[in-house]
Amino acid sequence: MTIQIPTLDFLAILPQLVLVGMALLILMAEVTRLRGHKRLLGGLALAGLLLALGASAWLWQGPARHFQNMVVADSTALFANVIILTAGATGVLLSVGYIERISDSVGEYYALLLLACAGMTLMSASTSLMTIFMSLEILSVALYIMTGFNLKQPRSTEAALKYFLLGAFASAFFLYGAALVYAATQTTDLVQVAHFLAPLSTPSPMAPLLPVGVGLLLIGFGFKVAMVPFHMWTPDVYQGAPTPVTAFMSVGVKTAAFAALLRVLASLTSFDKPWLWVIAILAVLTMTVGNLAALRQSSLKRMLAYSSIAHAGYILVGLTGNNDQAVGATLYYLFAYAFMNIGAFAVLQTLENNAEMDVDVSAPNGLGRRQPALAAVMTIFMLSLAGIPPLAGFFGKLYVFKAAVDAGWTWLVIVAVLNSALSAYYYLRVTVNMFLGSETASGQIVLTPAWNLALIVASVGTVLVGVWPTPWMALARTTLLALVGG
Repeated sequence: MTIQIPTLDFLAILPQLVLVGMALLILMAEVTRLRGHKRLLGGLALAGLLLALGASAWLWQGPARHFQNMVVADSTALFANVIILTAGATGVLLSVGYIERISDSVGEYYALLLLACAGMTLMSASTSLMTIFMSLEILSVALYIMTGFNLKQPRSTEAALKYFLLGAFASAFFLYGAALVYAATQTTDLVQVAHFLAPLSTPSPMAPLLPVGVGLLLIGFGFKVAMVPFHMWTPDVYQGAPTPVTAFMSVGVKTAAFAALLRVLASLTSFDKPWLWVIAILAVLTMTVGNLAALRQSSLKRMLAYSSIAHAGYILVGLTGNNDQAVGATLYYLFAYAFMNIGAFAVLQTLENNAEMDVDVSAPNGLGRRQPALAAVMTIFMLSLAGIPPLAGFFGKLYVFKAAVDAGWTWLVIVAVLNSALSAYYYLRVTVNMFLGSETASGQIVLTPAWNLALIVASVGTVLVGVWPTPWMALARTTLLALVGG
């Protein structure tokens, strides 16, 4: 009898191995003599993220399947890695000095952040529904704990409980959907699902289960990217979580989930028309509800939370293109969104440190007179989120809208443009009041070197990706979804 040993290539998951290894090192350092040097733990976390980023760049060689076709090291996964690891690195910079004030478990915090990054990067590289589910649980469990890390604030514990309960429901929907897809196709491999849906494939008596399964998968993804009507958790969780956690998860989770969703949609090559209409309707609901709710918020953090929902809607507009151009546009948008959104939360964090509480939308009023440099970078982030040229947000929207128009979704793009104009009101309100509004806060705003570095990275990234979009978009367009063939 011959025993077939599967071919395993651990180099394909080198970024994840680096992250997990560094997380274990941080935990060991936490219980040794290094425990008193808490800022060194942040340095170790940052080093782990940079090493994982270097490993991702080293693996940029084209699609290669590993672990019995469950993981693919293609340019889509590696580009998503760049976004996720950049978000993680800026999240670490924002956490230095902040986490020490709210918790003694500094090492555990940084280890959880690295494990969350490992789950996110694995999710973006997964081509099996089971691997997607496993990575989804890894990142989710880490984020549940990080959300409730501020035990001094009851709101943080409440947010963690809400996130856990609703996240458990979303995971159940996803797992049930994967089970139905398996019942219909006898596989959880997305490549084999694509072959099953090919015109020459043999019909299966269980095929009617497939659309139900895909619908349940979409619910699971919808929760993670905060699609309407699966967005209920977002404002409360974003508001209650420590701000560095909110900044990190608002980018990392979206990137991982959208990368995995792109792979699932690519496997539905001959089954796409009904689902493109579903995505178009979800895009309209997500954009509109997110922007209308953001207009009504008195909390700056909740306003940014609903803004994040609206941006998920813009990304969904790009997904309706369902072609290589749409894939590149989506990843470019996520790349641009990472800088401007994390930057906005970074400025919010400095205002929170000054107020020691959840800040009102009027908190930045007069900031241009107190801290002109801080007001200038916040203006960059607000204008970019609003889609004002020549910043990154403008070109992100331009590319996803163009992908949708080229695919015949002109009416959807018109709705998206109207929503973008609507969002400009609450973004520009913050910007104008920073320079013309009466000051509502007092006291000195203290910026640490780590925060300064995070703000520099975010502001330079927002400007650079905008005024020089061609190389970044060209890089995003090289992404290949290795789902056809095997």
